[in-house]
Order: sequence, then structure tokens, then C-alpha cells
Amino acid sequence: SPVMILVIDQISGIKPIIQNIGFKADNRLAASNSKPKQSFSMKFVLLTVGLFTQILSFSQTKEPVEVTPALQKKLLQDINKEVLKRKQRLEAVNENTTHIEFATDTFRVERFMAKWIELDYSDFGMRDAAYATAKLYDNLLNKYYQKLLAVLKDEDKKTLVQTQKAWITFRDSEARLVETISKDDYSGGGTMQRLTEASEHLNIIKNRTIALYEHYVRATQSY
Repeated sequence: SPVMILVIDQISGIKPIIQNIGFKADNRLAASNSKPKQSFSMKFVLLTVGLFTQILSFSQTKEPVEVTPALQKKLLQDINKEVLKRKQRLEAVNENTTHIEFATDTFRVERFMAKWIELDYSDFGMRDAAYATAKLYDNLLNKYYQKLLAVLKDEDKKTLVQTQKAWITFRDSEARLVETISKDDYSGGGTMQRLTEASEHLNIIKNRTIALYEHYVRATQSY
């Protein structure tokens, strides 16, 4: 059964990450940034909550609602208002500007996924939410890749470019492996395998985004 990992910021915000029991929770966002002065996410705590428990509570009040492109746009508009408030709170406690930018960037993406699942908590809904969230993280990945590339010396840019190409090869190969394991012969099949594939796809892109941000922080000494 899938579970939802909730990352609760001590200031504000809830970060849902779809995972599956049997897979390690994505603690990297919290663990990798737990060092003093290294990242905003030292303020985060990971809590595991059974997703089906939440689904039952949702189902008692309403049926799943399809998240159309128009509704996605509205969700992002509403979230942007939350992002502004969050940014103001972070600025009030004198957070580093680099950390604030990444905190608000990732908050926007994670809130988008949370709101999507609140509306459509069906297997297909959660799958679509994971893929849509992965696209938003891919945008952030490209953003922080370009920011890192811009601060590297010309002779060092080649290393980043080669590393990113190697990561893309890994991403695609890992996706093929996940699809292979999803076959009935190995996993037993079922709609849950499609959700697992979406979850793994999201985690790969998310983890790379975090890694590029961490490299950028070190390269600019934005501790």
C-alpha cells in the first residue's frame, strides 16, 4: 500500500511525497540539509502517515474530482498567494536569500501536489499528480542547473555538462528498470504498479533538483 510522507516545516507548509511501503522514504531533502547553515530544510521533520487513512476520511465527505488543466491553473494561482506569505515569514527570520528562493520554489511544487491529491485521491489521480509534480520539479532542475552553470569557470562547465548528460542516461535507464519490475511476472501487476512508476519518476527528478541546488549553494558559499 502507498503511504504519504508529510514534511512539515516548523514555520509553515506541508510537503506530501508519494512513496510505497517497501521503499525508503525520501529523507534526502531533510537529511542532506540538516547541517548547520547549509540549507533551509533543517527546519523540516519527516512524518509518515498512512495514505489510505486519509483517503477514507476524504471519501466520507466527497468523491474524487478530476483535476483538469483549468483547475491546475487555478491551484497554482491560489498557491502563489501562499508562497508570498511564506516568503515574508522566511524573510522575517532573516533566512538566506538563496535558501528563501529554493524554499519557496519547492513549497510551490509540493503544495501543488498536496492540493491535487486532496481533490483526486484515486489511484489514477495520485499517479497523474506525481507526473505533473515531476514536470514542475523538472523546471526547477533546469533553473538550478543554469544557475550553477553560470557561476562555474569556463574550464569547469564541461564537467557539469558531462555529469548532467550521464544523469539523464541514468534517469532513462532507471525508468526502464522500474517498468520492467512492474510487469506481472515480477510485481504481480495491478494499478498500484503504475503509481509506483510515477512515484519513482518523481523521486529521481526531485533528488537531482536538490543535488544541483546543493552544488550551487557550495559553489556560491551561500551557507
